[in-house]
Amino acid sequence: MRFTGEGLAPGQVNVAYGLYPSWRGRGLATRAVVLASRYAASEGGQEAVIQVEPENPASAAVARRAGFTPGKQPHSKDGSRFHWYIRGLRVALQ
Repeated sequence: MRFTGEGLAPGQVNVAYGLYPSWRGRGLATRAVVLASRYAASEGGQEAVIQVEPENPASAAVARRAGFTPGKQPHSKDGSRFHWYIRGLRVALQ
């Protein structure tokens, strides 16, 4: 989790995750994203952002299951393209 970073607006928090293959498919990443979102909200974050590589539909599915919706699709400084998924953090505290 990063509270500042390339492309983030004030109040946005970047949430990133990864699991070893043997731990996938158990809902652990989704649960971790939900818990991280609650923490970010408690620290003053207003909106969480997950940046997903277009070739990673499993990661996009985690974002959607955690309540994120598709956002912008920017390029990073090195030219990499990501799909952004965004979730307001006020709901994370509930």
